[in-house]
Amino acid sequence: AGSPLRMSYGDPTNPSVLFAKYGFLDESSPATFCKIMTIQPTPQLKDLGLDFSRMLFYKESGDISPEVWDVMLYSQVLGSDKNVQQAFYDAHMNGDAETKNNIHQHYFPQTAAALQKHVDTFIEQLDELSAKGDGKDINEHPRLPLILRHNEFVKLTFLNVKRNLDSMVGQSVEQYA
Repeated sequence: AGSPLRMSYGDPTNPSVLFAKYGFLDESSPATFCKIMTIQPTPQLKDLGLDFSRMLFYKESGDISPEVWDVMLYSQVLGSDKNVQQAFYDAHMNGDAETKNNIHQHYFPQTAAALQKHVDTFIEQLDELSAKGDGKDINEHPRLPLILRHNEFVKLTFLNVKRNLDSMVGQSVEQYA
């Protein structure tokens, strides 16, 4: 009573969901899902943050949400070392930030390189997909301009993330050399 009625159409941090579901692009979104979709969900990964609304890349800053780092480390880097993987998971679940941070620091070069590869590959895929729209008749494909705007939003976000990752990887190579 006394306040305006508001309706939420989804997660305001991720324009891809709104775009896919309702066909419009909210370019004011501060972030987008990191597009890591090759990881098979497990209860442990869900506990670490494997969720479209939490695994984010931030548009302006190029920052990467902690959940992306956690999921990449656990699933892509620690998969071959079950003892460290379990220690990382236990530290996360028990709120042991010191152990969790130590594991992150130790495996940072591998985690950053895995993320860097994902970002570079996804940017290439976006370019290829967007190029498929060249020369298409907008009357025949009326949603094409909106799709291309969405792809550009995602690409600019990924380019900001890439800038940060490239710098981090360069610094880690110097630090760990």
